[in-house]
Amino acid sequence: MSKTVAKALNILKQFTPAAGELGASDVARLLGMDKVIAYRLMRTLATEEFLVQDPATKKYRLGPGLIGLASQNLREVPAGEAARPWMENLRDTCDETVMFVVRRGTETVVSVPLESRQPMRVTANVGDAESMHSTASGKVMLAYGPDSLFDEVLVTGLPAITPRTITSPEKLRAEVKRVRARGWALDNEECVTGIRALAAGVFGRTGALEGCLAIRGPASRLTDGLIERVAPELVSAARAVSEALGFAPGARA
Repeated sequence: MSKTVAKALNILKQFTPAAGELGASDVARLLGMDKVIAYRLMRTLATEEFLVQDPATKKYRLGPGLIGLASQNLREVPAGEAARPWMENLRDTCDETVMFVVRRGTETVVSVPLESRQPMRVTANVGDAESMHSTASGKVMLAYGPDSLFDEVLVTGLPAITPRTITSPEKLRAEVKRVRARGWALDNEECVTGIRALAAGVFGRTGALEGCLAIRGPASRLTDGLIERVAPELVSAARAVSEALGFAPGARA
């Protein structure tokens, strides 16, 4: 039994950022292991959600089961890294760019980007910053952040980034109220013309907002119909990440 456990742990260690997704043949080659044994162990690990299989490629990546196992110590793990398995699932679902976004003052900043695999896609880099009033993530931060944040944003101004940017404090307040009511926010070409985005909040153990999961793509693909289908999955993923971080329902004011 101990040898089997050691083999399973060695399999998990092969899933590095550089390695990417791996199949049973890949793992067998890396570890000098019989392919059948590798396949059986990986199937077992997938049953416990330590691995997740891509239905298209049949290859595996690390799964949310590992996050749950480590939940007692997640306060020391960056929330964006904890969110990565759910971000990968979202990207596979909608095939658009998925990001974990955090707040820096009155700006939204990309912490973890996972770009779409489509030839025409929205690019995202760590550190990309945008005005809070013009982004889906920013609206979520205004909805669930400190009470003083809205006034701070008003002090910096509400410039028209695009013709669709909300520049009225009254309209922004109404939009923030709408976000609280439905649990997610929409950027309807308000930050970049031709690009839409939606975002949902991720909360930590204390109930404070840790950041946002966001999906961003060309407006031609991220249609109202697609948003209607994807938004519940985004909210569900954000809730799962929050729970993995130790958030309990009722902890948020």
